[in-house]
Amino acid sequence: MRLSIAARAIRVRLSNEFAGKELHVGEARIALASENGAIVPGSDHVLSFAGRPNAVIPAGAPLLSDPVDWAVPALSKLAVTAFYPDETVPPAHTLYALNAWAAPGSQAGAQTLMDAIAARSGNHLSEVDVVPDGGSHTVVCFGDSITEGVASTSGAFRGWPDRLAERLQASRSTRGWSVVNAGIGSNRLLHDTPSTSALSRFDRDVLAVPGVAKVIILLGINDIQYSRRNPAEAVSADDIIAAMGQLVARAHARGVEVIGGTITAFEGSSSYSPEGEAVRTMVNEWIRNSGPFDGVVDFDRATSDPLHPGQLVGAADSGGHLHPNDYGYAMMGDAVDLKLFTR
Repeated sequence: MRLSIAARAIRVRLSNEFAGKELHVGEARIALASENGAIVPGSDHVLSFAGRPNAVIPAGAPLLSDPVDWAVPALSKLAVTAFYPDETVPPAHTLYALNAWAAPGSQAGAQTLMDAIAARSGNHLSEVDVVPDGGSHTVVCFGDSITEGVASTSGAFRGWPDRLAERLQASRSTRGWSVVNAGIGSNRLLHDTPSTSALSRFDRDVLAVPGVAKVIILLGINDIQYSRRNPAEAVSADDIIAAMGQLVARAHARGVEVIGGTITAFEGSSSYSPEGEAVRTMVNEWIRNSGPFDGVVDFDRATSDPLHPGQLVGAADSGGHLHPNDYGYAMMGDAVDLKLFTR
């Protein structure tokens, strides 16, 4: 993964929250990442848990490591390696924009994993916390696969939250902001399948994030698409608006500002329908003009075709008419007004 802000101490959060039995961690380490899963020689740090090199995480619980005193520049690439002495069920979230590898045996201290294969899961790492080099605040990017960065170049950090982090670090006035990517592929506001609904996970994935001061919400396209795929779970524009209003109310109750993101175009995708487009249009007009937000990012207008507003502009389309490509994600990251982070 990549840090969005400079750190002078680091800890990691491991999650066993989706398992039905305890998880044994035999050893874990953190280091600067090189190519193809290798680590930079001399950068390896052993992680401890209450002073011990191993841990048992109860079913349904997370675990924080002890902090590691380690000065790391902003935008550094990190690798976390964990050894599991027992057979381990992978977590629920499949990785699309980050790289991971799996290998047999105890290799946590190895510079390069032997007999490694590409993995679709990030094991149980769910968060990296830092003690920043100076004062800071956190903005959480809360959304679905378009926030996660699906269809961007894997492992290259080309999602729109990555672009935002780079822009924030490039300006002295916004360098104190860290960026958390809380996007999960196929996430919906109102229903769980195939992932925990946004209404269910908001407190854990946004409000519990250390230092959170703002959240950018980009959700709703999967609620619209699944309305066609599964009519029993169909939602209306009013349903989506009410759900977003709940997220805003819960954030405001904790003193967190909310920035609303308009839903990007999807005409031509496999789940497109004129009815779904009408819902998207209604929700976007509410976000732009009537929503209770502290700011708005118009991702839709930044990436849609001016001649065909229901479609992504060709240069931004990854090919499926739903997910942007690297260039499209850069357009989205550039659409965020940095004045939202300077006041």
